[in-house]
Amino acid sequence: MICIPVTAQTQAEALRQVEKILSFADVVELRMDLIRDGNLNSLVTRCKSSPVPLKILVTNRMRGFSPDGTSEPPDRQNGPGRDPFCSPFVMRDSEPASGEQQRIAVLKEAVILGADYIDVELDTPEYLRRELVSLIEETGKRTTLIVSHHDYQRTPSVEALKKVFHRCVQAGAGIVKIVTFAVRPEDNLRILNLIAYARGRSQEIIAFCMGDQGRISRVMAPFLGSYLNFASLTRGAESAPGQFTVSEMKSIMKLASGTCFGESQLPVSSRTKMFALFGNPVTQSLSPLMHNATLAAMNVDGRYMAFCIHDLVSAISGIRGMGISGVSVTIPFKTAVMAHLDEIDADALEIRAVNTIVNENGRLKGYNTDWMGLVQSLEDEMDIKGKRFAIIGAGGTARAAIFGILKAGGIPVIVSRNIERGQGLAQEWGCSFHPLSDIEKVRADCLVNTTPVGMIPNVDESPVNGSVLSNYRWVMDAIYNPLKTKLLRDAQKEGCAVLPGLDMFIHQGAEQIKLWTGLEPPRPFMKSVVEEYLIHGN
Repeated sequence: MICIPVTAQTQAEALRQVEKILSFADVVELRMDLIRDGNLNSLVTRCKSSPVPLKILVTNRMRGFSPDGTSEPPDRQNGPGRDPFCSPFVMRDSEPASGEQQRIAVLKEAVILGADYIDVELDTPEYLRRELVSLIEETGKRTTLIVSHHDYQRTPSVEALKKVFHRCVQAGAGIVKIVTFAVRPEDNLRILNLIAYARGRSQEIIAFCMGDQGRISRVMAPFLGSYLNFASLTRGAESAPGQFTVSEMKSIMKLASGTCFGESQLPVSSRTKMFALFGNPVTQSLSPLMHNATLAAMNVDGRYMAFCIHDLVSAISGIRGMGISGVSVTIPFKTAVMAHLDEIDADALEIRAVNTIVNENGRLKGYNTDWMGLVQSLEDEMDIKGKRFAIIGAGGTARAAIFGILKAGGIPVIVSRNIERGQGLAQEWGCSFHPLSDIEKVRADCLVNTTPVGMIPNVDESPVNGSVLSNYRWVMDAIYNPLKTKLLRDAQKEGCAVLPGLDMFIHQGAEQIKLWTGLEPPRPFMKSVVEEYLIHGN
């Protein structure tokens, strides 16, 4: 569910915000600590009069908390700061008891008025929390108690987060809320791991990271089963760093799922399988678009998300901790990831690169489907056996191409700007080698580009001069974005048959889904999804 906080400073402003929020939110959060002259009764009454079913969350933070429920002082919203217990913005032990009692009195009023949820901090004095729990029981348990903990400096270890989780449960939480600050992308995996941990214990939880590095957790948390996701009403009204607007959040949810849900319902269950992409960078990848649309078309209850990774070891730990069923691995981790897996398929071992991980009950096995995608794309157009293939490049994709072509009976010829790496590759695989500067001397049936030269945004670049392409009957480019690279455009001018990288991308992705699900995916559908985006969505 999406929760939009009311962060106005006056009662009049708050009522105007409520009017705007009614048609967008599943839950409205009334931040009574921010509304200076707030009248809770009138605000609750207005929310309850909404023609659209709307749940009400009432929060009355200690001084120094930000509108999103984090303990971040207003002047520190762009990064981690000092310990809030030492901050002049927060008065906890030194705050007069009467002040704490008055603060909790607002939450008691919320319970009496029939609010659906109240949020109280874990470090609230225990006797005051007990009073709230007792009042909730006396009023028929209409209100659910959210016990929250916030760390705006960092994201602690998974073990430390679990300890906080259990403290919240012991404090009487109907729903546990834990919000941390993401210093690096891997912090998202820690907080998301906590969601899986809570759901395994049948405990409702709200958990995500704030900050720009934490945005992926805001996207993925609902798919893993986080109870609420916070979003601002409009851009510029963000209540914490990294927060999306409600329209952005709903658009992201639809794109990430590959389907169009109802206005705000996310079809997630404890059976939902999670899949992920690990790489750096990943923003340009169309794998989430392709895989989510395909899983939906196959009626597989699964979600696929992209993670920009800096710490590979933490990411691999996250696969097991979060129960991720399968992972796509892209640059620069295809080789490095092999040292962290329990088992590696024989083909991937020979290629020395893994682009697919299957999680078999915590045991991680690595595969390589790149070579399958390339070979199937070539075989759609020709009989590989006996033909010569000039392969430009000496990286992981080149290795997959060499392996696949040899396996299919073809003859690879390595062409590389990096002479040392190219010669090493040629010696390893028993192939001939030519420096890229001598490309005009190479004779082959098909030219295969495995380098990123010509990829968006450098669409006017090509790895070779167009004049040499007349030496080939076919020209293939592993790049799929743009659909037709400069290399392929030049090849067409020289009368060559061209093979865009889209088919290779589709086939390798289809092989990944087969490994993850045991099912054959609809490849024409997969191609249509990506092709439509490349033509109309860029």
